[in-house]
Amino acid sequence: ISALQKGYNQVLCQTLSERNSEITSLKHEGENLRKDNAVTSGMVSSLQKEVSTRDEQIQQLTQEVNQLKSENKEKEHQLEALSSRLEHFRTQIIKATYGQVKPFLDRSITDQQLIEKITQVTEDSINLQQKKWTLQKETQLHSSKREEITENVEKLKTSLDNCQACMKMSRRSKDLKKEVDVLQSLQVSPPVSGLQKAALDILRLALSWLEDTERLLGDVGIQLPSSDAGDWRFFPPIVA
Repeated sequence: ISALQKGYNQVLCQTLSERNSEITSLKHEGENLRKDNAVTSGMVSSLQKEVSTRDEQIQQLTQEVNQLKSENKEKEHQLEALSSRLEHFRTQIIKATYGQVKPFLDRSITDQQLIEKITQVTEDSINLQQKKWTLQKETQLHSSKREEITENVEKLKTSLDNCQACMKMSRRSKDLKKEVDVLQSLQVSPPVSGLQKAALDILRLALSWLEDTERLLGDVGIQLPSSDAGDWRFFPPIVA
């Protein structure tokens, strides 16, 4: 019995020792599980927050996508309306460029053909405007030249009238020479300058003849009138 008790006590002690070891091990395992649970709870909480945040982002993105879809539909309608207006505008351009009848009845007009035709029409219009501008400038130049000629003719006529009046009233060479000098000093342009030269040639010839006549009359003893406005009634007029 003593031996059995001793063996039982040893078995019991060993069993208690094993149980104590098992309990200690379970305690450690429990602590580890609590730590793991705490970590897992933190991760779950973090994941829940992240999921909640992602849900909000997904909801916001969904709203933005729906808004973009709505805007795209509206822009598609606007684009269709714009395309319709552009097509109408293109048709009007074709009519204005080619006329009412299309040049290609068997096929539509390409954009390249339309651009080339518009370029040609534009160049023709520019050339026409340039020709019109040149014609206007030439007309203005002719008008200005005509006015200048008219003014020169009036000046020449006035000077010739003065010469003629001097020859009719005075018939003195010095008076005629003054008018000839005035006529020579006139600034006139062609073709009036040609008339001026022809008139000067005639008047210089008449002046030379008048001077020779005065010298001849002086040589034969005939006294000339002393007055500048003297009138030689016995002497025939130089110019009718």
